[in-house]
Amino acid sequence: MTLFRCFLCVFLLVVSLLVSVPAGANDRINHVADGASLHKPTWLMPGSWANEYNDDETEVVFQISVKKQILDSGLYVAYTQKSFWQAYNNEESSPFRETNYNPEIFYRVNPGNALAQYLGNHPVIDSLGADFGFEHESNGRSMPESRSWNRAYVTPYYANDNLRLSLKVWYITKDSKEVPEDGKSGSNNPDIADYMGYGELNIRYQTEWEQLFHLMARGNPKTHKGAVNLTWSIPITKGGAFFMVQGFHGYGESLIDYDRSITRVGAGIMFSR
Repeated sequence: MTLFRCFLCVFLLVVSLLVSVPAGANDRINHVADGASLHKPTWLMPGSWANEYNDDETEVVFQISVKKQILDSGLYVAYTQKSFWQAYNNEESSPFRETNYNPEIFYRVNPGNALAQYLGNHPVIDSLGADFGFEHESNGRSMPESRSWNRAYVTPYYANDNLRLSLKVWYITKDSKEVPEDGKSGSNNPDIADYMGYGELNIRYQTEWEQLFHLMARGNPKTHKGAVNLTWSIPITKGGAFFMVQGFHGYGESLIDYDRSITRVGAGIMFSR
């Protein structure tokens, strides 16, 4: 009953946020720093189903992601966190099974940039942009469950009214593939490239009623290992919340399972997509 009350409170809080009216122009409090915005998709799945991981088959999975523009330039810092919460596992006090922390810094070249203007006015060229960045991702655990990697990346993308295509390619730093000899520090994922590969394709397409289909695919051609994720979302409020259904299959859903194939289906609420 205690867990039920907890979720009831969370549900009521979410509903109140969705139906609340934004503050008007007379509100003198500045709630958000200039240049701060959401980054990667932010969502909450109260129910997800899989049978490949430990303990209960149902987990609460959520992701939050924000970015901050630096000095009104193309430079950004960002932070993304993804958590897997066994909220219904009462036998073990509803633990968080895994949380991945992902800070990054990147420079964004927006469509319509100086290079595009130099190449001439063309609908395709005017829709091209790119991100250049460096990111760290880890699960904050001690050996032997410690997982982390560092990547330098470039992400060229194409964006028009209904379609966004991006291809993120990365270089994994040498230290990400090393396991310290003492076995007490560092990370324990020397073969992470075998499962995560060196690139990721994202396709987002919006159809009627503002439905959005988002397909992610990545892999390593040499090992034939990778992952695919498909998310469908549709608006449910005028304030910017969306109902979502997500399916994932493959490796690397979380860092602790980077070398383990997982199949998961879930549904929930998306706050940015």
